[in-house]
Amino acid sequence: MTHRIVPADPFEIHVPDEEVADLKRRLQRTRFPNEPQGNEHWSYGTSLPYMERLIEYWRDDFDWRAQEAMLNRFPQYRATLTDADGEDHEIHFIYERGSGTNAVPLILTHGWPSTFREFLDVVDPLAHPEKYGRTGPAFDVIVPSLIGYGFSSKPRVPIGPAAIADLWHRLMTEVLGYDKYAAQAGDWGSFVTSRLALQHADSLLGIHLTMLPLRPNLKHPSQPPVSGEEARWIKEMQGWWRQEEGYRSIQSTKPMTLAFALTDSPAGLAGWLADKYYRLGDTDKSDTMEGMIARFPFDTILTQLSIYWFTGTINSANTLYKAGPAEGSASLRNEETVTVPTAYSEYPIDTLPLTPRSWAERGYNVKRWRIMEKGGHFAAMEEPDLFADDVRDAFRELISSSP
Repeated sequence: MTHRIVPADPFEIHVPDEEVADLKRRLQRTRFPNEPQGNEHWSYGTSLPYMERLIEYWRDDFDWRAQEAMLNRFPQYRATLTDADGEDHEIHFIYERGSGTNAVPLILTHGWPSTFREFLDVVDPLAHPEKYGRTGPAFDVIVPSLIGYGFSSKPRVPIGPAAIADLWHRLMTEVLGYDKYAAQAGDWGSFVTSRLALQHADSLLGIHLTMLPLRPNLKHPSQPPVSGEEARWIKEMQGWWRQEEGYRSIQSTKPMTLAFALTDSPAGLAGWLADKYYRLGDTDKSDTMEGMIARFPFDTILTQLSIYWFTGTINSANTLYKAGPAEGSASLRNEETVTVPTAYSEYPIDTLPLTPRSWAERGYNVKRWRIMEKGGHFAAMEEPDLFADDVRDAFRELISSSP
């Protein structure tokens, strides 16, 4: 299944010295806002004391060159593919071939506010399990940057998950030469991966998700009545989103209005994104400062932020929130369902209710279901060992049970 010659351009990250210096100068001129009393638990948004420490570290101690070398430790490429509307897109991706001769092709897709860096700690364990005392399968690991994110190109016209899924399929089949492959994702990546399973089912060995984005039409006769458990879950989810959907509301309606601040101010960018790591990460909420730093060390979160900053992609990333709903890629048509074997692993987030399995089975061919003991929304970055073992075990089961 492996295409031994990659018909794509080798790529290495190197940010010019003057851009690194410009970032430092901007950080030196940061003007901090006042903070209302009672924000110890981020109830008004990103914590001022946390931001003061984060910006100080970014300005004085963060070593971009060291992180750049870390990002470059796996082979990277860029391939140009044309979408259905005739626009060319440069797709940046990591491609680490797995051990042995029977490695399973696996594409991992990140979400927002992440970059391909989210998966960096699991690439080697998935590609070379024997190095970590694990048995196979080994994977040929492909980690693309979403269109408009990081080192992939910015689209002239924002595109949604269904269009990205078609590009991912062409990356896997036309560029890398696989006829069958597996896919894993969370967040926006789960939308893309779910669309892959819907649009290219014959090529998918299986999918593994940490979020279930597809929504059935509950009014259609093919859908059973909503259970009591599902009704409670829907109500709790709606309550959670009423508290947390501010960022989504602006990014899905007027992303340009926000873009000027986030593109011009690294502190503004950091404040906007840090709130999501706090809310969605499995951080210790009893000690918000140290809990946040322990879960997302400064070097880790600042590498993510720096990728957005140096590539100028925060607006093109945010516009996915407008392009996705416009495309309708989360809505299942009547009687439409994912037939590809699906594994789902839910990582505990203390602000989100656990998903009923019956809800997942309305839209997916669920073959494996796990509630994880720890970790949050950024599972591959928060708990890389747990994540890699779970993904490996899941695909061992899915592939061995497939016809």
